[in-house]
Amino acid sequence: MTTPTPSADFLRKEASEIVHAVAFRLFPVVTGLGLLLMPRLVGADWPGWSSTMVMIILVVIPAAFVMTMISARTSRLARWIAALAVIACVARMIWSLYDAGDRAAFAVIALTPFLLLLGAAVLLIAYSWPRATTRDLAIVAQANGWQVHRDLPNDLRLPAAPLPLPIGRTWVVRNVVRTSSALAFEVRWLEWHGLLCRRQRLTVFVGRQLQQELPALEVRPGRGLTRSDLSLESAEFNRAYDVIGDHPQYLMAMLQPRVMQTLLDARPIGLVVDRDVLLAYDDAALTAESLRRGITAVERLTELVPQHVYDQWGRRHPFAPTAKLRFAGPGWSHHIGKLYLRWLALSTGLLGLTLAACLAGAAAESHVNGTAFNPTRPLSSLLTAVVVLWLIATISGIASRPRLAHGSASA
Repeated sequence: MTTPTPSADFLRKEASEIVHAVAFRLFPVVTGLGLLLMPRLVGADWPGWSSTMVMIILVVIPAAFVMTMISARTSRLARWIAALAVIACVARMIWSLYDAGDRAAFAVIALTPFLLLLGAAVLLIAYSWPRATTRDLAIVAQANGWQVHRDLPNDLRLPAAPLPLPIGRTWVVRNVVRTSSALAFEVRWLEWHGLLCRRQRLTVFVGRQLQQELPALEVRPGRGLTRSDLSLESAEFNRAYDVIGDHPQYLMAMLQPRVMQTLLDARPIGLVVDRDVLLAYDDAALTAESLRRGITAVERLTELVPQHVYDQWGRRHPFAPTAKLRFAGPGWSHHIGKLYLRWLALSTGLLGLTLAACLAGAAAESHVNGTAFNPTRPLSSLLTAVVVLWLIATISGIASRPRLAHGSASA
């Protein structure tokens, strides 16, 4: 009996997992050793430095590396762990500064990078923490007899086809409002640019499942930078929207005057039709005003699909509705190499900033004490190391920026 030979894809996946596991441990270890040796390089010996660095190596650096992968869908437990890690490190650094006595001011200079890192961690935790349904949306929903949920309810029924929207990775849904014939919700995700992240919001309004599957079309709010496959008789509509589709006659039949006026009244909301999905979207957070406009628009647009469009371009009856929310559009591409570059930028940037801060702290202490500043390594070599580390961090941070996959929302 012969043993099956592993496929190339299987071996590649196994090798990638091994490299990822080793890299995730190697980066923090090398960074931690560099931080422990910083005072020796500049000829300083601050009380409590080693114990503080041990705390940072065990808690802060792993948390920082994990937070570079954080997303809006990361569990709340992970955020609480990061918050507790920040609190523990702040307490330990305060104790180290108290233990330093008269030399506390120079220790503060040397510890500046870690204070900045902790501050950035606090901002990122607050920035990425999901918020519950806003009070304004709850008031509007209650006034109109709509149901409001913090998350997607289990008894939800959505069109069978994935929603054709370019959503980033590991998204989370909040502010769900359900009516008898439409659904509104807000999709959230974090879009990373090197070591910086941007919070993204997209409001989605989904109408009833269409009677038949139709060809794809998108009516996108015009920004002067996109293409339009059709010019309609309404000059105002042509200025406000770009129409994307492959069948001009189908686009003309769908975008009748009442449809165009509905979209104009709902600006800046866009429209996407693909298979059995008809939805409207807005590149912003869900507000009370956009909720009213979006629900009204998507209910009206669903009713305005002409029967002759189904007869001429409808392909088949759709599958049964589903309770699972899926997105089919191109999202942000995140490769493992870009993650390594982000870690490299974090590691080299922290080492370079710490080395510069330790040099400044040791030089200030020597100046106050009236002694010569004599680091164990030549000053020119240390300054060169600072510049090289910062250059590596800058290049790695720029190279780790994600790219948006090409294509429209209905691609």
